[in-house]
Amino acid sequence: MSDPIPNPPLSSAPEPASLFQQLGERPFVCLAEALYRNIDGDARIRKHFPADLSPSSEAVRDMREFLTQFFGGPDHYSARKGHPRLRARHLRFPIDQAARDAWLDNALKALAEVAQSESLDETARGTIAAYLVRTSQFMINRE
Repeated sequence: MSDPIPNPPLSSAPEPASLFQQLGERPFVCLAEALYRNIDGDARIRKHFPADLSPSSEAVRDMREFLTQFFGGPDHYSARKGHPRLRARHLRFPIDQAARDAWLDNALKALAEVAQSESLDETARGTIAAYLVRTSQFMINRE
């Protein structure tokens, strides 16, 4: 005997667009460049980063590709470097609360610049900021 009531689809609503789909690539490119430009001038943490923090540097490329992928864009980061393993990749760097706070200051400052220049709405800005706060706290590996 068959079921008299057919199973309805799980959801008829379309999947929401990823932040990358909503914003495009440019805000993430600008964010990576602004972050490392800020870090380049920050004596609190500059020594923990490679000498070259220019827009064409490996560090900026990694950050740009990582952010793009995380927020729903192409997986260029993983294709090139494998699984992000974010915390494991950073264990060799001493990240205490002060280093985390310095990095986050620079990241939020960069986000504010990008939010203004790229006209990000509060929802997008808040989503990115929440990710930066959460992830920076997760990266602490020293007391």
